[in-house]
Amino acid sequence: MDSNQTQQLFFNLIKSKIPPHLSLVEEVAEILNIGNDSAYRRIRGEKPVSIDEMYILCGKYKISIDQLFQVQSNAVIFSVDKVDHLSYGFNKYLEFVEGNLKMFKMLPDPQIIFYLKDIPIFHYMPFPELSAFKFFFWKRTLMGYPELAKQQFSGEEADIDTLEMAKRIIDVYAQIPCTDVWNEEAVHITIKQIEFYRQSNVFTNKHLLLKVYSQLEEMLNHLEMQAEAGRKYLYNQPVLATSAAYDVYINECLLGDNTVYVQSGEKQITYINHNGLNFMSTQDKTFCDYTSKSLQNIIRKSSHISVVGEKERSMFFNMLREKIYERKKNII
Repeated sequence: MDSNQTQQLFFNLIKSKIPPHLSLVEEVAEILNIGNDSAYRRIRGEKPVSIDEMYILCGKYKISIDQLFQVQSNAVIFSVDKVDHLSYGFNKYLEFVEGNLKMFKMLPDPQIIFYLKDIPIFHYMPFPELSAFKFFFWKRTLMGYPELAKQQFSGEEADIDTLEMAKRIIDVYAQIPCTDVWNEEAVHITIKQIEFYRQSNVFTNKHLLLKVYSQLEEMLNHLEMQAEAGRKYLYNQPVLATSAAYDVYINECLLGDNTVYVQSGEKQITYINHNGLNFMSTQDKTFCDYTSKSLQNIIRKSSHISVVGEKERSMFFNMLREKIYERKKNII
């Protein structure tokens, strides 16, 4: 590969990493602090990109030099934001979720697969006490907000910005077609979190504890109805013919790891969950191809319960509801 082909490949990689509505020329010009004409000449290969300019652009778009020059390497470049209560708080995390969902929505004919260890954040949001509990748990136990260390859970999310972002996230998520691969452990995690706070006397009263469990049941009911319809729709709203497709699989043998895989044409992104709420992402083609192949293999070995698979669907959700009923019975 000659230097001109390498430079064109370099800018094709950059183009694949920016949202479709943004101009590659304007992006490059702004980042390198040059005019649009100068950016055009570099993109067309008429003017060589300097080492310093390549360094700046690789850093901005997380491009691996090994990938660019097709060096055989096991190294993969990931983009990482570290969630904590100081530099990257909970609302910053919600901004990350909202921003990525908006990007997914804009992609042409996206294929999105969620391989789940925990129920994704969007499903909790229509249920006030349940979502407030999850937010409280994440902020107090995972992120270590010092002001919550000794505070009991009152059932409310007081931050207006958090509530507004949650509403926007629900609306955007409902418009994006996706495939979920479920395992019963995805619900067990939330049950364990509720039980941990119950035993630690974090709930202010028994009524609130029962309310959270009841809303967890309501959430499962809504998920089951969406799976039956094969469509996403907002809670307490009718399903529409234009509603986004929702494909659900159950895998009883393999435990998910909260991997999210996104593909739109040649564009691929893999998100991997780590250390609680944190996600790291990559557009490395070799890694994304491997992720896609692995997920398709898991799906082939899973039971399809969207629209079809009524027996398996009913058994799965009834089993989850029974686990919640047992906890509620002990409280009453």
